[in-house]
Amino acid sequence: MVRLLTLICVALLSVQCSSEASSDIPKAEALCIVGASFAYPENCWFEMACERLGYKPINKAISGENISGLVQRIKEHKLMTIKELDSFATLVVMYTHDVDVYSATGANAQYAAAFDYLIKSYTIACQSLEYNRHSRYYGIEGGKPVDILVCTHWHDARKRFNSSVRALDAKWECVRLCEFDKHIGFTAQDYDPATGKHLSVLYAHPDQNATEVIDGITYGWHPKRGRDSEIQQRMADIFCKCF
Repeated sequence: MVRLLTLICVALLSVQCSSEASSDIPKAEALCIVGASFAYPENCWFEMACERLGYKPINKAISGENISGLVQRIKEHKLMTIKELDSFATLVVMYTHDVDVYSATGANAQYAAAFDYLIKSYTIACQSLEYNRHSRYYGIEGGKPVDILVCTHWHDARKRFNSSVRALDAKWECVRLCEFDKHIGFTAQDYDPATGKHLSVLYAHPDQNATEVIDGITYGWHPKRGRDSEIQQRMADIFCKCF
């Protein structure tokens, strides 16, 4: 048992992900998302985007969860089945708490460690499909191509997170970005001339979680949800352009 755990730890430390795909591999039929309140199904942007792209949505997001909770689900083998892992092309990640998710030191180092664990453990899981007789990737060298799409926050006010997740993108070959913050249609400097409020507030969900204060400025927190929400539609459009 000690030897097995040692081998797993060595694999996690040394793993390198590759996003190269073989033309012989059948096209996956789904996309999978993990995340918290900005990703769970009530929002609809992910589901609408999957419909447009012709993919089945697999939504594993849990409102209120942070990425440490996701890591625990992975360790307890509660995140997904092997059949689900085999079925989707891309793992989409949307945990956008406004902390540094790249630096391994400091008060929020556990977030960086959790992102690191997610990337490495998912890579190992994809590679293992090479040896699974029931997988479409059986016998394919390297197993399933690793494609992880990490989302920025829905606007650019969460600068700590948005900048650090770009550092992750630069570090890992298999990680790419869905840049909601760059393409949502406004920036942290844009205010409504009629109300003086930041534009994100106008699109915020009208409940107790409508706004948040960052560096002394009030921004929209959770955008209005549902298929009729302009922000959800914009996010679906932005997401589709990643494919």
